[in-house]
Amino acid sequence: MANEKNKALLAVIDGLGFSRGRSKEVIEAVWAELATSDRELIESAAERIGHDSVWAKSLLYPVQAESLEADTPTREALTTIADLQTCRGFLNAELLERIDSLVEIIADQQRYVPWASGARNLWALRNANLSIPTSAAGIWAGFEDLNPAVQGNSETGHQQIGNTQLAPQLPLEITNSINTGDFFENPALNSTISIAKERGSTINFCFLLSGVGGADGRVHSAWNHLEALLELLFERHGITPDKVQMQAILDGRDSAVNSSIVETNGSGDFVAQLQSLLGKYKAESSLAWVVGRSTAMDRDYRENAARTDFELLTGKAGEAVANIAGVRSIIEATHDSGKTDQDIPPIAIKRADGTLPAIAQNDAFIDINFRSDRQRSKIASLAGARGFLESEGSSRGRQWDGSWIDHGLNLDICGIAEYHPIFEAEFGVSVAYPTEPHTANFLAQWPETVGTDEYALVAESVKSSHMGYFFRGRREDPVDGATEARFITPSHGEEDGVKADTDFYLHPGMRAPEVTSDVLKAITAGTSRLICCNLAAPDMVGHLLPARYEEAKVAYRSAADSLVEMAAAARQAGRYMVITSDHGNIEDDTSAHSVNDVLTTIIRPDNAIAAIGIPVFQARLFDVAPTVLELIGAEKIRKHVSASGDADRFVGRPLVATE
Repeated sequence: MANEKNKALLAVIDGLGFSRGRSKEVIEAVWAELATSDRELIESAAERIGHDSVWAKSLLYPVQAESLEADTPTREALTTIADLQTCRGFLNAELLERIDSLVEIIADQQRYVPWASGARNLWALRNANLSIPTSAAGIWAGFEDLNPAVQGNSETGHQQIGNTQLAPQLPLEITNSINTGDFFENPALNSTISIAKERGSTINFCFLLSGVGGADGRVHSAWNHLEALLELLFERHGITPDKVQMQAILDGRDSAVNSSIVETNGSGDFVAQLQSLLGKYKAESSLAWVVGRSTAMDRDYRENAARTDFELLTGKAGEAVANIAGVRSIIEATHDSGKTDQDIPPIAIKRADGTLPAIAQNDAFIDINFRSDRQRSKIASLAGARGFLESEGSSRGRQWDGSWIDHGLNLDICGIAEYHPIFEAEFGVSVAYPTEPHTANFLAQWPETVGTDEYALVAESVKSSHMGYFFRGRREDPVDGATEARFITPSHGEEDGVKADTDFYLHPGMRAPEVTSDVLKAITAGTSRLICCNLAAPDMVGHLLPARYEEAKVAYRSAADSLVEMAAAARQAGRYMVITSDHGNIEDDTSAHSVNDVLTTIIRPDNAIAAIGIPVFQARLFDVAPTVLELIGAEKIRKHVSASGDADRFVGRPLVATE
């Protein structure tokens, strides 16, 4: 049980990364623009404590920890930060104002949102407290060790934050099974294909068209998984192309905005890559449907999106084209109209007999996108799970008609991953790679480690699964014995002009004020030992870059204002606070997530700097939960940690040492 009744607040800001490369470019440009007299004053301040003019440029960084190279030894890092603070103290207020203003101006010119936003209140909060660069991508997020690294994402980020050791991700398991050959023996996949073959039914499947490498997706799908499925279908089972229908879902969110047909730096033009891959099996005709992910992968239970997707798959919607060239023509025209891949309208490629492709009764459907939250509406629609969809919509303030879901298609559905337990239990959906809950999740361990004390989860609905299912270690509900309070504010909907994720720029701060209000109420009530909240705007609006740059700055400032307000309330209530992010996004001026570090900031209620407890000044997301447990006085409960403990680089450790 916990030693003391310390309390804490954990704030997870989606997509709030920082780029060492881009920030250095801004600093170099700022240095060049400074007046000679200002540069001399800065250099003189550096010389007073033994540093040269090159080091002096570090004094221009708004957030001191961001000036450090990755994996800097802790002693060196703390010395550098202390020296930066000392030297800035030598500079007068007018010079500091000129520096910060010029940083904002140059950052704006170079479209570096974290500094162009002018969020000086957050910079000050970071600098006044212990802020540690934190790895949030690649192997540290539980993915394959690729070069370039696999970008971080919200799903795995929240899993890692909630875990006390690395939480391996399903894409790695699937890739390993492909490499060993086990994929081709998978019982669920083979059964679905064999039954359809015996019936003479069509095998339909969907795939998010990206993820060839680590830098162009792999958040929901991986190209090698598509390659393996096609091999299983066409080579291992000998299915003919006329018995296969594929829905290609266009990305433009975790990959470049126009990457479906445009190649940039060796990545993209996924439609051409798909055509080439299908051509290997003389199966170009198997491509049946193309649509943007805003329609086919909505996760906030908007009925219009789910119904449009369903009607495309069942031959009732979609602009008809004759071939892949026609698909490219529509995509290009849509791009020219100002829309991106996410919002490509439904396209249906006519069959050899001139009819529109359609899923038929007793067909098979395979979903090979592995991330659960964005597959639930689709699979529920195809499985006829009307009650589930109406319930999920209602919980978000969306009332469904739902009658179209009573279709009676009786499909044999297989998901490569488990999207929701109800699909298996009540609708016969099979799962190729079952998802096991993470045993090392700190909320799953809460009853035995902290006891009956309450914890609270706060978010808006578009991220409810992240501050729920994923944060609990892939659990739909809290474990037995846990006392959980949950506060979910409905995200903006059609009544606000938000019909899809690409419309959130209309309200770039999203529900940050409401989330902040719920957090402040929880702090005031004092009943929750731990409050965990999510701020979504930097990620959701960051996905709309580069087009929505001005709105991205608003999203950043909105998150900053919320964090500063929460920090003040937490400190006044004597509550520790930890700020972190699930992955980078908003800092690179692209639609995709990044492989950049995020910052983890630890705030003590007594205004003292937390004593750091790690030898290298570099955190991992799975260090956050051990840190929270340390702060609330429950550090001795991680029974899964061996005696070697921190010697294992994939085992989390507290970032701070408390008394």
